[in-house]
Amino acid sequence: MDVSIVVLTWEDFERTNACVRSLPSAAEVVVVDNGSAADISSALQAMCDETGARYLRSEVNLGYAKGMNLGVRHTTRSRVVLSNNDIVVRTGAVEELSARLDDPTVGAAFPTVLDVNGADQTAAGRFLTVPAGLAHATGLSLVLPRLRIVSPPEQGDWFSGPFVAIRRETLDAIGGVDESSFFYSEDLRLCWAVRRLGLRLAYVPAAVVTHEDDASAKRRWPPEEISRRQTREFIRASRELAGWRGRIACSAYTLGVLLRAGVGGGATRRAVARGAIEGLRAR
Repeated sequence: MDVSIVVLTWEDFERTNACVRSLPSAAEVVVVDNGSAADISSALQAMCDETGARYLRSEVNLGYAKGMNLGVRHTTRSRVVLSNNDIVVRTGAVEELSARLDDPTVGAAFPTVLDVNGADQTAAGRFLTVPAGLAHATGLSLVLPRLRIVSPPEQGDWFSGPFVAIRRETLDAIGGVDESSFFYSEDLRLCWAVRRLGLRLAYVPAAVVTHEDDASAKRRWPPEEISRRQTREFIRASRELAGWRGRIACSAYTLGVLLRAGVGGGATRRAVARGAIEGLRAR
């Protein structure tokens, strides 16, 4: 199997162990330990020794992008899967994703993502354009589904990427995983960069993985803080990637967020509003 799988982990042996053991034995597996404590690192290294995975340790938490890029630099095969550690892979999923990369017009392939209860949580969205931003600000997105930021996977401009397959040459062409953010928005940035090469994103329903959403983040932050950080990085990435159009779109979108927070209240909406404002100001 001409596939390398990079599994990024931080302070989590149990989920990482389950993830690695669900991966196909013919794949090259690289486990990147992003600065875990000594006891967890020892357990991870022992598990890698047992399963044949390669263990790499960073002494500090590098964040998602830098950690993934560290792992990719130690892969040897022509196709790479970037995997969160809170993923369990169903039989045949890696093979299905790799097969889609046989099509030279496909730049990256994404699976069906189920939550731990078996519900479909495959997440996809549209890039934040000026029409989409204005529709969000004015409420038109409620009656015009194609101007909503969230989209069905079949219509997505970008996918949430807890498990994504990409050719190594494509990853090299886009400069690896964008390191502009410590955590969040990397998947949006990766999809943008792949599309800029003129390549398509493939949604592969037959490839199925289970994902415990935000398992690492939930150990650090409450839900409101996660919402704030996600929104901040979404706005910052959308603003930076699309130039002046992105700045207009993000400003309009933020206006809609502020109006909803003012009308609806609630801790989560207030956190999203703070994140949107921070995203407009972030450098």
